Amino acid sequence: MEIFVLKSDEVAAITRGTHGNPHHILGMHQCLNDCYVNAYLPRATAAFVLRINEETGEPIFKYPMTEIGSQGFFTVKIEDSGAFAYKLITEGEQAAEFYDPYSFGYSVDPVNVMKVVNGDDGILSDFHVKDLFGARQITLDGVQGVSFCMNMPGATRVSVVGDFNGWDGRVNPMRRIDYTDMFELFIPGDLMNTRYKFEALYRDGNTDIFADPYAEVYEVAPGNASVLAKLEYSWSDSSYMKKRGSVSAPVNIYEVHMPTWKRNSDGYPLNYLEFGKEAAMYVKNMGYNYIQFMPLMEYRDDNGWGYDTVGMFAPTSRFGTPTEFMAMVDHFHSKGIGVIMDMVSVRDVDCIAYWIDTYHLDGVRLEDEELIRALRTTLGTAGDAVMTDLRWNNEAVSRVTDFMMIPPVNRGSFMDYTCGIPFDEKDDTVWALSHDEVAYERGSYASKMSGGYEDKYADLRLLFGLIMSLPGRKLTFMGQELGGFVGFDGRTQIDWSVLEFDANSYFQKYIKELNKLYDTKNALCGDGRNLAGSALDIQEKGQVISFVRHGLDVADDVYIVCNFGLKNVTGYKLPVETDGKYREIFSSDNLKYGGEGNNNKGYKTAADGVIEVSAPALSFAVFAHVK
Repeated sequence: MEIFVLKSDEVAAITRGTHGNPHHILGMHQCLNDCYVNAYLPRATAAFVLRINEETGEPIFKYPMTEIGSQGFFTVKIEDSGAFAYKLITEGEQAAEFYDPYSFGYSVDPVNVMKVVNGDDGILSDFHVKDLFGARQITLDGVQGVSFCMNMPGATRVSVVGDFNGWDGRVNPMRRIDYTDMFELFIPGDLMNTRYKFEALYRDGNTDIFADPYAEVYEVAPGNASVLAKLEYSWSDSSYMKKRGSVSAPVNIYEVHMPTWKRNSDGYPLNYLEFGKEAAMYVKNMGYNYIQFMPLMEYRDDNGWGYDTVGMFAPTSRFGTPTEFMAMVDHFHSKGIGVIMDMVSVRDVDCIAYWIDTYHLDGVRLEDEELIRALRTTLGTAGDAVMTDLRWNNEAVSRVTDFMMIPPVNRGSFMDYTCGIPFDEKDDTVWALSHDEVAYERGSYASKMSGGYEDKYADLRLLFGLIMSLPGRKLTFMGQELGGFVGFDGRTQIDWSVLEFDANSYFQKYIKELNKLYDTKNALCGDGRNLAGSALDIQEKGQVISFVRHGLDVADDVYIVCNFGLKNVTGYKLPVETDGKYREIFSSDNLKYGGEGNNNKGYKTAADGVIEVSAPALSFAVFAHVK
């Protein structure tokens, strides 16, 4: 026996937007030999129930509904009738014919619900958050529409609000799934390209309206509504994707904060398509082979740096659409440049895997080792070509940088100052000259160096050369390759005008050719000769250090000499491992880089396992065997 009673307090709760179980009153309800249909339609002046053929959808009969009071609550009692398929018809401000959202059963998989309830909602348990939460286009009982679901502890009522219901939280309240804090609702119809949010009412009477954190698209900032959209893009990077990760390659990363890298003639940041074209050309020309974005997942604050993520599945709308983001990645790949996303603000493995798959990322920056392990397990062999362990070796870089900030006359021993840093030949961490070191009014790397103008740039060349020649992957933050004196604040564009000055244009050329050296010498960027666990043998005499980086073959070895002092050193005995002739293949003191031109000329012949070289003041030099 079925009983249904239309109670005035429930009607009032619906019209006030406080009802926590709307399906208890809205929709169709069987009562003995009759049935009721109730609907809340505040923008309608009249409403009807249209009985339809379940198989064909053709109309059979139209029943007029009665409005209770003037609140927009409509009802009709259909006598001597069981349940049947129907639509609602409205007249008034928004005349329409549509399936009643409250005539459908649950739109979510109970298996996924129970995984959340039991705490078994990890991707390793074959649970994907986007298969349950957020908004999903589905077909339910043969009707196309959208399933909305949110987990909202503490909420007494949760509603879907959007363009389709006048942003009125009373119109589409969601059903609480029994014994959970989850709310769900199926809204039939085509909601593509419409904006929506969720509205929650809490026990204390306060309400909150928020965008869908699982959405793939958001409206253009400063608006922050979620948008229902279908992502369609035809990729053209198949050849790149097939070969990536198949061979050992150098990792030399250019880190960017996209909004302040460069702006258009109107003063606005470049969009995804504009940025892709300009940045790919620049990065390729400078000799970097990866670009790493500071977070571009949808974020809250224009003045922030992207780490205040609010939409972890969507590229920020500030610079274009998700498909335009895909086109940007595609363009980078066409130029042989890999794309990395900084995702330290994301804690969800499912989300990270989604980005790698959907947006063809070549790497993600994470710092949590447990998260890294979980991601690797999730990706399996499919993730072999994706860099998931891009942890920054901040301590080592900071220690070396701090040493270079000491005036040369006070520097003392490099080995004593950097004691404790494991200079391991097989170091695979990222030696990042990153935004962290130049933010928060710390100034640029150039401004950190001591002494006068010329000494600053000599030290700057030495710092970058040393970092590039030590083991590990490399990263340089945008603008630092120009040698400017301004740090990073997240608001000010890179000052490209500094390239009008010789010192800056010389330094940019220095970085470009240093990158080329790194890319072409397997001793600097390759795997070396099976030296796992071997510490770098750094020789130190006075203020000069030297060491060898081993290549794939003895003839590929390169020898590094750094002079941290203000005096030129001649006759420095550099230990070498092979007899024969050597020559200097790179020197920071070269005139073309703004140096004094005291770099080594001609060939050096090994005798008793050493060659005698000059080490100009504040210089970095590289020597190699002449084959």
